[in-house]
Amino acid sequence: MITIPQPAMVLNAENVPGPDYKMWNTRKVTKDTDPKWLMINVASVARSATNGKLLALVINCHGKAKGDNGGYGLSLGTGIKRGNVEPLFSTLKGLVDDIWLVACQAARISEPGGDGDGNLFCGAMAKAAGANVYASTADQTTGLWPYIPFGKIDGYEGKVYKYKSDGSCELTNY
Repeated sequence: MITIPQPAMVLNAENVPGPDYKMWNTRKVTKDTDPKWLMINVASVARSATNGKLLALVINCHGKAKGDNGGYGLSLGTGIKRGNVEPLFSTLKGLVDDIWLVACQAARISEPGGDGDGNLFCGAMAKAAGANVYASTADQTTGLWPYIPFGKIDGYEGKVYKYKSDGSCELTNY
């Protein structure tokens, strides 16, 4: 398990398998939620946190895919894709230190340079938010965990990359 520093916020999509993660601020996101409104809400929550920012934002949702190939964005609310990541996540600039994407194949490169380039997607998110973004190229599971303790997420499957606020990335040990 990975310990997430607090204060943190988690966005649990309504259709992900449980157990849901629990943080200082925990939110269930319905499939009809507008991501623009959601990021405005995250920014508001961040401003109310200690020191006026979140140490972490955890996004727990399905990754968008075409067939078995991921990297096409996130199935959070009505969806987040590479084309709308900059205006959405720039709302969080200076308000979040780390973003943890718990989503299948979020960083996968299925269509190099195109809509299915998860590497460019995650790098754009990091640059727009001015935050580190952690994401995997593999499918994710919660395994057989019946319960995840407060302030923790289960470990990642596959290769995990840390995208920095300058858009660069490095392989991590998560």
